[in-house]
Amino acid sequence: MNIACTVEYDGTDYHGFQRQPDSHGPTVQGTLEAAIARISGEMSTVHGAGRTDAGVHASGQMINFHTRSHLTPQVWQRALNAVLPGTVAIRWAGEVPERFHSRFSALSRSYRYTIWNNGARSALRARYSFHSPRPLDVDLMQEACQLLLGRKDFGAFGRSPDETNPLKPGPHHCIRTMLEARCLREEAQQGLIFCDFTADAFLTGQVRRMVGTLVLVGQKRLCLAEFASIVERADKTHPGSVAPSHGLCLVRVRYPEKFGVTNNDEDI
Repeated sequence: MNIACTVEYDGTDYHGFQRQPDSHGPTVQGTLEAAIARISGEMSTVHGAGRTDAGVHASGQMINFHTRSHLTPQVWQRALNAVLPGTVAIRWAGEVPERFHSRFSALSRSYRYTIWNNGARSALRARYSFHSPRPLDVDLMQEACQLLLGRKDFGAFGRSPDETNPLKPGPHHCIRTMLEARCLREEAQQGLIFCDFTADAFLTGQVRRMVGTLVLVGQKRLCLAEFASIVERADKTHPGSVAPSHGLCLVRVRYPEKFGVTNNDEDI
């Protein structure tokens, strides 16, 4: 059986999604694989739709794994939630066609970066938002977001995930299609700013450096023309820094309807 699951996790204590040597610390993939082995008695490789970095969270990560077990998806969901730590939860599980792959079958991925824009820090939001005490002009940030839309080279903001893969010597390109890019201030909580991005795929570190550069626009330390030049030149040597990982969350992955996959739309 090919089982797919929507996974939610607090990435604070994990060294990213992708499995790493034990000496590097726990990972979400390793934690899931250990839970599956505990239930089925077999080792299964977990494939994830997004290789989130250390400290990054997810409310809509999609995984799949193959198993010889005949447990139903509903039983898998209950059993996994019974043995997984409190920082990882299975929100949905279903049987999918053999050809389904959580990463390669995806049409798009959506991330949300949360900024707490207030002079005083918030204890309750500290794990899931980046505290930026200096006032931000969200309208300017939203204008800058429009310059990110479309198919283009995003090399100014990240690197290809395949650069560190010895089986894929390259050359590696940084061309992606940005389907949505927006910054908005939450009306009910004026201190909260959401930066939402949807693309066919993302470069390693792309969202966090885009946000770090957009923050400079919001602080009026970088004008729109300068931001446009950064995007156009696709050169990593610019003043935008990488925003902290704890403000980032993978919220949704889209798939063709033929796979019958349900994903989380609550957070975006």
